[in-house]
Amino acid sequence: MQGASLRGQRITQCRWCMPTFEFKSNPEEGIAVLIEGELIVQDVCTTLRIAPGEMIFARRGNYVVSTEGQESRILWIPLTVTRLQSFIQRFGALLSEVERCEEPSSGMIAFASTPLLADCVKGIKALLEHEHPPALAVLRIEELLMLFAFSPQGPALMAMLRQQGNRQVERLQAFMEANYLQEWRLSEFAREFGMGLTTFKELFGSVYGVSPRAWISERRILYAHHLLLNSEMSIVDIAMESGFSSQSYFTQSYRRRFGCTPSRSRQGKE
Repeated sequence: MQGASLRGQRITQCRWCMPTFEFKSNPEEGIAVLIEGELIVQDVCTTLRIAPGEMIFARRGNYVVSTEGQESRILWIPLTVTRLQSFIQRFGALLSEVERCEEPSSGMIAFASTPLLADCVKGIKALLEHEHPPALAVLRIEELLMLFAFSPQGPALMAMLRQQGNRQVERLQAFMEANYLQEWRLSEFAREFGMGLTTFKELFGSVYGVSPRAWISERRILYAHHLLLNSEMSIVDIAMESGFSSQSYFTQSYRRRFGCTPSRSRQGKE
């Protein structure tokens, strides 16, 4: 794995080979560039299949990832909230020209390769091989973000970036990741978060773009899928651990999500 400095963070180039979906956790926002191979990434709302040269901007959070058995090479560019806020503040006047999009988006946005994006990525990759001042890496990343902002997906990206640094949004994301396995009614989620039910649902929809019930169900399925492929737990224990009321309900939900039963999915790994 190669790396380049980004003021305390590391731009890294890594190789993944994941024949089945594996669970990945992003502690911070970032950009994944597929250099070669195949890559499928799923969160609770979206499935993205990207080709070499294409890129994904991903929020912090949990995902399931597959390279469909191929060895794939990925460039990962980490982005802190401070870095993203600095970008918005520095180029605020220019970014105000991007069409506003108030609709909530998924936690991931895919960007097709263009000649300018390809040149920008080439410059970033060069930082992995040569000594450079940290400020140069910052400029390269800002160039990449600017190209994203003025692409067709720019409005969705800017809607996502404007939520950065919003403490209520960050608190909700941390709260849901910590509590999605709780056997609470929706009113209890709202109460534990410290909001009325209506306000909680409105905030949730503005952040995730889906209802709390839909998000919780999908998040539990992804967690169960991770356990299924990466543990020796029985299917009934996985169902209980993942918050499903019964194995039969879990099997129905799993089949609807992945197109096969949990047992077939586990056999396919072997």
